[in-house]
Amino acid sequence: MSTTAPPPSHQPSSQPPSQPSSAPSPDPAVRPRRSAWAATPRGVALMAGLELRQKVRSVRWYVALAVWFVVLTGTSALVLGAFWLNTQAFGDMAGVSRVVYSLIVLFIVFAMMLVLPALSAGAINGERSTGTLAILQVSLLTPMEIALGKLAAGWVTGLAFIAAALPALLPTALIGQISPLYVLRVLVMIAAIALCITAVGIGLSALASRQLGSVVLAYLVVLGTTFVLPIIWGASSVLLVQHRDVTVYEQSYDAENDQVGECVPRQQGREVVRTDIPLVLMWPNPMVLVADMAPSLDLDRSGMDPASFDLLSTISLGIRYAADPTHPSNFNECYDEDAPGYPTDLGSPQDRPVWPMGLGMWVLAGAGGLAFTVRRLATPQRRMGRGERIA
Repeated sequence: MSTTAPPPSHQPSSQPPSQPSSAPSPDPAVRPRRSAWAATPRGVALMAGLELRQKVRSVRWYVALAVWFVVLTGTSALVLGAFWLNTQAFGDMAGVSRVVYSLIVLFIVFAMMLVLPALSAGAINGERSTGTLAILQVSLLTPMEIALGKLAAGWVTGLAFIAAALPALLPTALIGQISPLYVLRVLVMIAAIALCITAVGIGLSALASRQLGSVVLAYLVVLGTTFVLPIIWGASSVLLVQHRDVTVYEQSYDAENDQVGECVPRQQGREVVRTDIPLVLMWPNPMVLVADMAPSLDLDRSGMDPASFDLLSTISLGIRYAADPTHPSNFNECYDEDAPGYPTDLGSPQDRPVWPMGLGMWVLAGAGGLAFTVRRLATPQRRMGRGERIA
């Protein structure tokens, strides 16, 4: 006898109805891609530490630093020792020390311009040529962190050379009775210029495919602003001559008594060289920027203290006169200060500092180099140079 199965029960089940499957949870090990312009202090410090460790491992780093220290300290000691033994022949030791101080400062600036381009102009293409740049690009470091890290490492290297020059610089400043604020201003300006030059060098290393090309370009930029632009400024100033009516102070001469007379003002037409028009070419000159940190000289020659003279103050004074070529003091041809009528109220050229404009130009150049480096490090790259290595 056949039996039939009972009909299925339609009672509700105790289990809840199945829900549609949700999206898979994100893997916490995978971080979202950050912007190329993002940067964190930890990432910058990590990149800078890697760069500095590579430099410290190199023997050439210690050799260059030792040679730098020995040359500066030895030169300062020899010059000061020679003048110390001949103090009576060469005058006040404080004035001599001020001149030596300014010479050492100018030498530090010149040597920094030789060292920094060689250290920073191979930061990017040097990594590319050794095949390590792609490793940095695929890491969690952003292009901005890589660029800032290399900038910080290059700047610390420059600061190390400045610190090695202090044993030669500070004794001359102490003997010359130079204000600590004056020394601090000079060191801060040198450090700021070193930072900008390093940024420009890194930008050129991202521009050129070969390290030699970027080093040459960096030297052209640095040495061009130091030597080539002043030559162009001097040559162009000669071409900018203007006929002006000026007041000239001349020393009269008494032929009967065979002696000089009083100082007489005369209105004359003179050819004035307009050195102020192309003066913008001198703004980015590192020597001029550092010299602009010196205190202004007292233009009253009768009251000028010989101990206040140094090369930096003289350069700054020359720039001030070049910025105001039509000033009446430029046409004072009376050589006897005790003569009647000698002009004592001519004033002095306007004391307008040059360093804000010059340093601003270097800051813009350094920021442009850094921004270009970030663009070149961002991945993926749409265009690559011919023969440029990828990894």
